[in-house]
This record gives sequence, C-alpha cells and structure tokens, in this order.
Amino acid sequence: MTSAPQRGSSPSRSLSEPTRPILGKLSEVVETFFPAQCPGCGQWDTAACDACLEAMGEPMEVAHFLPHLSRITPDGDDIPLFPVWALSSYEEMGAVIRAWKARPNSMLDKLVGDRVDQLVRKAAGSFGEALDDATTIHVVPAPSRPARYRADTYVTGTIADRVAGALATRSSGPDLVTSIDLFAPRKGRQRGRSRRDRHKRAPVRLRADLDGGQILLVDDVATTGATLDDCWQALHQRKHSILGALCIAAVIPRGTVP
Repeated sequence: MTSAPQRGSSPSRSLSEPTRPILGKLSEVVETFFPAQCPGCGQWDTAACDACLEAMGEPMEVAHFLPHLSRITPDGDDIPLFPVWALSSYEEMGAVIRAWKARPNSMLDKLVGDRVDQLVRKAAGSFGEALDDATTIHVVPAPSRPARYRADTYVTGTIADRVAGALATRSSGPDLVTSIDLFAPRKGRQRGRSRRDRHKRAPVRLRADLDGGQILLVDDVATTGATLDDCWQALHQRKHSILGALCIAAVIPRGTVP
C-alpha cells in the first residue's frame, strides 16, 4: 500500500505558515473583483477554457529535446541523463503557465492539477520497475527565485504536491511518497538567457539531505534542461538516485512533434 503524500522533515515552503491564509484570502479577493479570463483565448469567467485545455495535446517524453541533459557514451551514443516527461509543449501551454505564475490562482491550481494526474499516469509506465520497486519516493521541486516563495507563486511546489498525491494513489509502487523542498531558493532569472548562459546562474544548493529513497524532480518549464542538470549535479554529489523528472511544459523545436 502506498501512503498518503507527506511533507518531508526538511524545511517546507519558504513562505511561513501564518502567511499562507492571508495570501489565500488575498487570492479570493482578487478572483472576486477581477473576473477570471482564459489566458489562451481571452474567454471570460474561466481560468482556462475547455478548448485551450484540449489544445495542449498529450503528455510526452522530452528528454531528447533538452541539450543540457545530453551525455555521450563511450560508444558515441547520445543519451539523456534520465527520462523527462512534459504535459505539453511550451508553445501550447505558455500563456497558461505565465498567468499561473503571475499571481496565486486557485482555479488554475485545480485545472492544471487535474492534468498533472494524467501526466503521472502516463509517465509512470516509462519508469517501470524502478518506480514499482522503490520503497520511498521523494518528489522534489526545482528551486526558484526567493520572490516566488514570498508571493506564493512558486507553482513548481504546487505541481510537486500534486505529483506526490497522484503517485500515492497508485495501486502499486512505493510505501511512502513525500513532497519535499530540498533545494534552497536560487537567485537569478532564466528568462532571456541564451542556451549557453543558462548554466551561469547561482549554483543549486541543498538545504537538507535525505536518507535513501528515489528522487523524482519536478519543474514548471524545461527549456534546455539546464536547471534539471544543475539539480542532478547537486544530488549526484550526495549519491542520491534520480528516477526522472516531470514538468508542465517543454520547449520543443518546431516540426519535431506531429
């Protein structure tokens, strides 16, 4: 039996618990006085309309599109560090993600969360025995800027919690699933950086450690894989085992997906 998802023993969100209810009320006030509008097509009174949600396509494996995760084997084969699954391409989902990250939005939490459940079901099969045989899975969100934690727009943490919940409800798999903030907030932005410069941000640092278990990384958008690679480097130094990664969207070259 898998357990209900649990918060780990390391520090959880940087946002303090007393502040959360205040921001939750603020979100309710904003949603009351500023009617929801679909970021994809502009339709009013919906956080994301059915048509725009359907246009997102099916979850897909995207590691081979992320150059920073590429490694060359002694035989000359180009293989990724680990499997990465995305809910959709950034071209299809970018507007929804930008709106979700702009301010706390409980409606998008629910709408995107429901599709994250589909992503977990689709990706679980590719992880195979590594997932089914694991006794503990730690779902670890990639770090973001400190301002995201303070403003409660750290959507990667929201995704991680939903992923952990979906894994915990599977009929087979680990005995324990946790959603845990293992990385310290990270200074600097990725937006606007060239592919070459994306590794020049401050290094990823662990603010706690774990005793055993497989790690499943989570990110909102995978552009080149630089952030996921940085997370892997930090975890690999501590001898942690990474199962793979899930993200909401990935930047995919035009014409490569039917």
